[in-house]
Amino acid sequence: MNAAIMILLFLGLMFAGFPIAYSMALSAVVALAIEGQVPLLLLAQQFYAALDNFSLLAIPLFILAGELMNTGGITERLVRFTGALLGHIRGGLAHANILTNMFMAAISGSAAADAAAIGSMMIPAMKRDGYKAEFAVAVTSSAALMGPIIPPSIVAVIYGSITNVSIGGLLLAGAVPGVLAGLGMMVVAYFMSARYGGAAAKRATVAEFWSACLRVIPAAIMPAIILGGIVSGAFTPTEAAGVAAGYGFIYGLIERKFTPKVLYHLFFNAASVSASVLVTLAGAGLFGWVLARAGTAEAALHALAAITDNPQVALVIILAFLLFLGGLVETVPAMILSVPVLQPIAKSFHYDPVHFGCLVLMTLVLGAVMPPTGIVAMICCRIGGVTFAATLKLLLPFVLWWFALILVVAFVPQIALWLPSVML
Repeated sequence: MNAAIMILLFLGLMFAGFPIAYSMALSAVVALAIEGQVPLLLLAQQFYAALDNFSLLAIPLFILAGELMNTGGITERLVRFTGALLGHIRGGLAHANILTNMFMAAISGSAAADAAAIGSMMIPAMKRDGYKAEFAVAVTSSAALMGPIIPPSIVAVIYGSITNVSIGGLLLAGAVPGVLAGLGMMVVAYFMSARYGGAAAKRATVAEFWSACLRVIPAAIMPAIILGGIVSGAFTPTEAAGVAAGYGFIYGLIERKFTPKVLYHLFFNAASVSASVLVTLAGAGLFGWVLARAGTAEAALHALAAITDNPQVALVIILAFLLFLGGLVETVPAMILSVPVLQPIAKSFHYDPVHFGCLVLMTLVLGAVMPPTGIVAMICCRIGGVTFAATLKLLLPFVLWWFALILVVAFVPQIALWLPSVML
């Protein structure tokens, strides 16, 4: 009963315009106050306990690293390199957009950050070259979804911290599916460009190509440092985030991109985004604790068992639920709301924890371009000056490819598990 009251109150507050973090925390407080059996002092303890995890320190550090690298000029170098590599073929700027997002995903770990950084450069450029604005927005927003999948991934760190699943394993598990997602989107973009694309760019000269290759090397070094350090055991994912931030800071100093004023804004933005993520995480942790206390996970397990005892059918049902939830709630709170309920189900069906975690992240992240919230798509729509509704038709082929890939990864686990098994 408490869980039902809390969920209804949460949905009411969210649709009334309350921030998600406050909606979850307030609905949990009200539900426990109505029950009257738990001292409200426990709420403060649970709110703090949700953040009392060393692994979560990686979140502000990865966010800071992304801010430093963006301002340091890495994004511009990536765009120039991918344009020199692919700009001359049909839909060249669309392919360059996707490939830039693939490289940027290995730096920032955030879909929203990638959408804002790359979209602000690529969407206007695609519009100038004759690409339909809605197509430019669809390409950018769907490509930005690789950010939380290809390592490093902020949401993978959060998932690992709340489930005790290997964070290193989760990071590596997203690498192959993330690359496959990018390659598949390039195929989709190639065919769609015949109708919605602009003129192909002039082929880069040999000198221009090698110049772009040399200039992109600093961007390629950073993912190698992060993944190489984690795989070799030189440092933990949290320490890798610190190394990445340090590398971004030194790189920006060498490029003379940082002034005291610029650094102030960088650290302020990183702190603001980190605070927003962590407050949401704390509110969702409190909400999840009340759900767990109410026996929601056991009830969900019994309900699913009543529908099917086939692990594959159950997995499809879980993915459909996650896709719906991801379109309704942002990725981080959606994950914290669903994982405490789904983890016992995953154990009962003997799903591999790393494989299941990868599927949860891929499916929830897909919701970031789907109505009603579609936060990543909304960011790109603002940059492109188009409405979300006008973009949906051109976004659909990319969404279908993402979902098809999720199903393939679901039924061929080695796609996600091969790299962790080899590297770890």
